[in-house]
This record gives sequence, C-alpha cells and structure tokens, in this order.
Amino acid sequence: MKIRVNGEAKTVHPNLNVYELLIALEMNPLQSGIAVAVDREVIPKMEWQATELRENSEVEIIRAVQGG
Repeated sequence: MKIRVNGEAKTVHPNLNVYELLIALEMNPLQSGIAVAVDREVIPKMEWQATELRENSEVEIIRAVQGG
C-alpha cells in the first residue's frame, strides 16, 4: 500500500495503523512530544492504534525537540 509521510512516498503493508507506522519508522510511539495528522486531521494519541491508514493516506508527523 502506498502512503505519503511528511511529503515522502512510502510503501507499507495493508491495515497498518498509526502506532505501527511510528514503530516502522523507528520512532517510539510512547515518547511524548509526537503529534500525528492523517489526511489533515490530528489523531489523538489514544486513537493511534485504532486509526488504520488507507491507500494514498497523507500522514504528517511532528516531533517536538528540546534545544535552542
């Protein structure tokens, strides 16, 4: 299945949810400071495991980082 993550084309297995996508991208879904939007809709962290991605989903992942 093809999706876009932060504007970059990715091929992932069907029925992948947001939580699994983060793991596949080597991100820790339990870490604070991560926000995810799918097709321009922000997905609350509590719904990541229940939110399945579809063909051509547009995913934006934002990670807050400390520093100055």
